Amino acid sequence: MSGKATFRVGGDEVVLADVCAPLSSLTIPLLELVLVTGVAWMAVGWMDVTPHVDAGMRNMVVLVWALLALWRFLLPLVASRRRRFIVTDKRILARGRRGAVDSIPLRQIHSVRRERGGLTVAVYGYPQPIVFERVGKVRAVEKTLGTALEKGPQRARG
Repeated sequence: MSGKATFRVGGDEVVLADVCAPLSSLTIPLLELVLVTGVAWMAVGWMDVTPHVDAGMRNMVVLVWALLALWRFLLPLVASRRRRFIVTDKRILARGRRGAVDSIPLRQIHSVRRERGGLTVAVYGYPQPIVFERVGKVRAVEKTLGTALEKGPQRARG
């Protein structure tokens, strides 16, 4: 097993929501990919019609294009798909940019609200709310969390 933290949902937990980062988080990387592809392949086309440019230079431009496409689009794509936000009937599990998993029991959550495509979770004992940026389907997740928070204390009393 690798050093990365994994999601472990207990057998008695019910998953209410399981989302990853929204595709809109890839807008800028996609535009960069289009720009890099256009410039690189215009250069390759120019090199194909110019007689004094050798094939090694053309291959170098293609290699640079492939490395830029990997670095500026494919790596952000994989990273955004790995960012997950899971709500169960007992806790919130969230994996952030670095791969670390946060686990917050619902009984410690005071309130939840949507803010700029993310979710702000107020936790008892913390002076500032915890902000989860770019949560997919944030409106539905907020509604699900609100419902789970309302049901939580009633279930504990009964």
